[in-house]
Amino acid sequence: VKQEQFVADRHFRDLAYGGRTRAMMAARCYRDDMAKEHGIQLPALVKSPLAEERQSARLTQAAVAMMLGVSPGLIAKWEREDNLSAAARSLYQAAVAGTVPTGPTLLAEHDVRRIRADILCWTHSQRADALGCSYAAIGYWERGQRRAPGWVLVYLNAVNEGWVGWRRVE
Repeated sequence: VKQEQFVADRHFRDLAYGGRTRAMMAARCYRDDMAKEHGIQLPALVKSPLAEERQSARLTQAAVAMMLGVSPGLIAKWEREDNLSAAARSLYQAAVAGTVPTGPTLLAEHDVRRIRADILCWTHSQRADALGCSYAAIGYWERGQRRAPGWVLVYLNAVNEGWVGWRRVE
């Protein structure tokens, strides 16, 4: 109480609350109390189908990210997206199902080109659409001017090892 008025610390610094977890709990309690006091209806959390799949498999976003060689933030972004590319969606679902092939994903630019042209039989445009990237990015990856994202390399490596639709072709 300061000069007969209630003053709330809205910053919830980790150090002041004895760590990140306690600061987050204090912030959530404050938010809930203020919403209750002022009659504010908080939006319900809606879980995406991808997040529900992952949680039913008892996996964290960090675990899925580690399997795919990406950041947990990208996994969170994928779970929020409505128009996720077909390749990213199938790769995510394969990781959650535990069917992502393991092994080195260090593909050279000629491998990236060979997989696109010979195995997948995709044009640059088809690959750009399937992966949700720009047409120019495909050329950069194939010429070795830029490194493809980790999840794209995992996807291409799986296809290279004989996986079609995430089922092994015998």
